[in-house]
Amino acid sequence: MRYINSSALRPGMKVADAIYEVQGRPIVDKGTVLTADRISYISFVGIQGLYIEDELENSVDVVDLVKPEIRKTAGDVVENFFSKSKGISLTELEEHIMAVVSTVVDEVLKNKDVMTNLVQIRTYDQYTYFHSVDVGVLAGIIGAKYGLNTEALKDLVMAGFLHDIGKVFISPDIINAPRRLDDAERIKMMEHPRLGYEYLIRKYHFSDMVNRTVLEHHEWFNGLGYPNKKEGKGLLITSRILKAADVYDAMTTKRPYHPPYLPSEVMEYIMGRSGLEFDPRVVEVMSRELNVYPLGCRVELSDGTKAIVVGHNTGMILRPTVETINDKKIIDLYRDRDAWSKTIVKMII
Repeated sequence: MRYINSSALRPGMKVADAIYEVQGRPIVDKGTVLTADRISYISFVGIQGLYIEDELENSVDVVDLVKPEIRKTAGDVVENFFSKSKGISLTELEEHIMAVVSTVVDEVLKNKDVMTNLVQIRTYDQYTYFHSVDVGVLAGIIGAKYGLNTEALKDLVMAGFLHDIGKVFISPDIINAPRRLDDAERIKMMEHPRLGYEYLIRKYHFSDMVNRTVLEHHEWFNGLGYPNKKEGKGLLITSRILKAADVYDAMTTKRPYHPPYLPSEVMEYIMGRSGLEFDPRVVEVMSRELNVYPLGCRVELSDGTKAIVVGHNTGMILRPTVETINDKKIIDLYRDRDAWSKTIVKMII
């Protein structure tokens, strides 16, 4: 199979992996032959790309660290928590979200030795809920690779699920504005970490680590964040991890005011702001363990060669193993001395 950007989809291509709406209904089944109408709908709902069948890449296998059905369940639970669904008590909401957090952490720990593919197949609708789920899952993956114990991972994933809960107290006109916010609106939006923290300690029984991580998830490592301008080791490690996961997910997701950035572009941004916005140790873990070029994607090398990503190298995420399209030559951009002068200049979409 091959990962391909939605803008490059063409009628006649066959879908290699099903895509689901957040409610669990399939948008496109595995094996579907794409039509122009289907491609238009895929783009309309905000799917950035998908895997198609391709005889050149049949050997590529993609591993889901967290099963799609678990992610869907998590999304439903987070939506219920944010909306305080009628008929569900606060105690039940707390129990439900704690149960799904335990399931997610179990999945992450079970697959903790698998290098993580940072490209996700997801839709644009219900952004707040599934952004929260994806941030929690990614933070848990980073935390596991960082070496956090199980209880700390549960607190981290929980904080990821709940980090934007304070936004329910901010005007929907600001939250859903299809543009960049003006200064007054941005000041209002900057209140959401504190509002979320105060709400959680007032209504629920989460640990102090969960509540503090929610409060601190917009703080910067150099002290220039908000709401309290805390810095360095004065911030919980869970807060420093969640900060990076939140920025990564927000930048790689389609929003009304910006298109999604490629994972490689966002990782370059995060690496460039190590020690400023982000904890250098967290950045080091991400740059060692998280794949920015999905298996099966096509790339162009600095010498003009077109190739397919067929393997990853721990510690060198920007230098994977590729197979050239024309002559089927395997090039390890990390270990092959003759390839050290070559770099990936772009994904071919």
